[in-house]
Amino acid sequence: MYCTKCGAQIPDGSTFCTSCGARVGGAEDQAEPAAFPVGDVPVDDPAGRRALQDVPSPVIVERFREPPLIVGRFCGSPMTEPAEAAQPFDLTPQPKKPRHKGRIVAAVIGGVAVVAIVAAIVIVPRIGASSEVTSGGKGYVVCACETKVLPKNSKGKKLKSYTVELAPVSGKGKSYTIKVDGEDGFAMEDFGELPDQKYQMTITSGKGKKKSTTTMKVDYTKEGSDAPKNVELTQSKKEAKASAKAAVKTANELFTDKILEYQKKYGEGESVEFDEYAHGAQGVAYARLIDFDGDGQDELLIEYSDEPVDREDKAAAAHLEVWAYKDGDIKKVYSPEVNVSAQEACVSIWLCEYEGKIGFEQWFDHGAAIKQSDVSGESGPSTHEYQVKFIGYDGKSFKAMTDLVASNEVDSAFLGENGFLYADENSVNRTIGTVATTLEQLKSKDSDDARMSYEAVTATQDVDFTAAVGEGPLNPSPDDTCQITATWTYPQVKGQGVGVAKFNKDMVQLVADTLDASKQASMDDEDSRVTMVYTAEIVSIDGDIACVRTFTRSYQPPYRSVQMTRSAYYNLKTGEQVSLEDSLAQHGLSFDTLKSEAKQAIKTAKSDMDSAYNDGLDDDDNFTEDHFYYDGKGYIVVLDTGVFDCMAWDTHDLVAHAFDSSYSCGQDVTPERAKATYVPNE
Repeated sequence: MYCTKCGAQIPDGSTFCTSCGARVGGAEDQAEPAAFPVGDVPVDDPAGRRALQDVPSPVIVERFREPPLIVGRFCGSPMTEPAEAAQPFDLTPQPKKPRHKGRIVAAVIGGVAVVAIVAAIVIVPRIGASSEVTSGGKGYVVCACETKVLPKNSKGKKLKSYTVELAPVSGKGKSYTIKVDGEDGFAMEDFGELPDQKYQMTITSGKGKKKSTTTMKVDYTKEGSDAPKNVELTQSKKEAKASAKAAVKTANELFTDKILEYQKKYGEGESVEFDEYAHGAQGVAYARLIDFDGDGQDELLIEYSDEPVDREDKAAAAHLEVWAYKDGDIKKVYSPEVNVSAQEACVSIWLCEYEGKIGFEQWFDHGAAIKQSDVSGESGPSTHEYQVKFIGYDGKSFKAMTDLVASNEVDSAFLGENGFLYADENSVNRTIGTVATTLEQLKSKDSDDARMSYEAVTATQDVDFTAAVGEGPLNPSPDDTCQITATWTYPQVKGQGVGVAKFNKDMVQLVADTLDASKQASMDDEDSRVTMVYTAEIVSIDGDIACVRTFTRSYQPPYRSVQMTRSAYYNLKTGEQVSLEDSLAQHGLSFDTLKSEAKQAIKTAKSDMDSAYNDGLDDDDNFTEDHFYYDGKGYIVVLDTGVFDCMAWDTHDLVAHAFDSSYSCGQDVTPERAKATYVPNE
């Protein structure tokens, strides 16, 4: 049924509209509901009887004997005086009290509150001490500081790793984000100090094509008595389906789909015999993955024909296309020509190379563009008398990247099996075999991408060695030695791929090199250093980039000890070290912006900094890339001992740029440092 006042759809049999609160079920011109009697209306009064008749049934009334745990909304405004409205109703006649001006107004307000409460109960079920909620609903779940949310997927399985965002429904104010690892859920207080207001909660789990979101509306009150202790939030099948539908396919999946689509339309590749010496390819006869623009993402080169290809007029039946991946989809970016060679009596797919790029040739005769099929070795000019332009891909389109040059200035590109569409049987069959090979490649690459999940673990090595370092004078003799005993830690990654293997190997080697240098250190050399404490750990894995933070405590003349925190970034796909800029680019930040924020962070942390050190803030030499690390919550600037204050301030890690609401500019997040035992030898 529909409300006769506002037109909203409401449950059949409703007495009041759940949208606007108007009474339904009567004539459109029916008067507003009578106020509930508040003791000043006689029981035998007709108006009083009418009011009593409008009271909900005893079954519904009984539901008010405990306070509702969700504050409903009525006509866009919060219910007034919920505590009073939550008291049990007494239907016995009340003694008549003196009338006072304004009592009727109070009665009317009370009547509206009753309607609002009824509407709230119809819309939102009582939650209780523990609540089970399905995502995507319209109602708000009341939450307080201590309310704990346990997210589950549509199958009821607890989420293990996810990100939670709280965005104000009003659109005003800041949003809050936390990252959660583990199956124990999170508490609202994990977001820090939250203003009391309504939020849209979005929980995101998974990555890439497996990315999934779950939503819940939250009515947050820091000390809300109506808030449940626990909320079990299960993703609705509707949201699960929407997430699956919205999942972006990988380039490998889309290229696979394109090959299969063409195979269905034109048939799988096959060799058709023309005579005992010549065969022609038919169907999807050629497929190769080639990185034409050198950006690390392959493009797909594919050939198909709905009839057997030969050297004559049927050579035009061969359709050659290049498909490129961008923004979650693929598109055709080029249709090159096939090569018709009279000298080799074949039709082929011919790739060329120029200055390290793979592409195609465009042929010219006396400055006029011609087809490759017009180039003949039987009559007319030699191929060396024609000119060509190299056609390469710049990431957007294929275009000429050279002026007219002699054909022999552009090299042939040998990438494995060339495509022979009309040749001897073995050559044609080898061409057709590239399709199956490419499909297998795509399957393998997609499997590798799917497995591209990394887990950081800590490895340890117990060290016990004698070093040329003593506890005596600032300039010890080389004979002063010390026995150093410590546990050194270094990172390793659980994951697939050559990049992970290289990274793990390099971390082990770094420890070995540091230990060897400490054993060989000589106090005669001011550059020589004995490392007593070595702690290296992965503080974040952001996509494919791992940030490694290293802390060392070393002896170096003329100082007793030097503490140093440094950082480095590694691409786990390749295993190679990358720059801070590569990490910042993933967050839309520049190094200049980060340095500016770091300077402000230092001023915030040390507002009473000595002027002599304050002057050093403008020196960019104090803000090199290895002084910043990303820990998943923000970018941290590392301050060496004595750089911006007295030696007593020691080393400090300060928040420069925060992504997490628990972080603030200038906050000191210096971790606990490992200790070492070192005893001077007699």
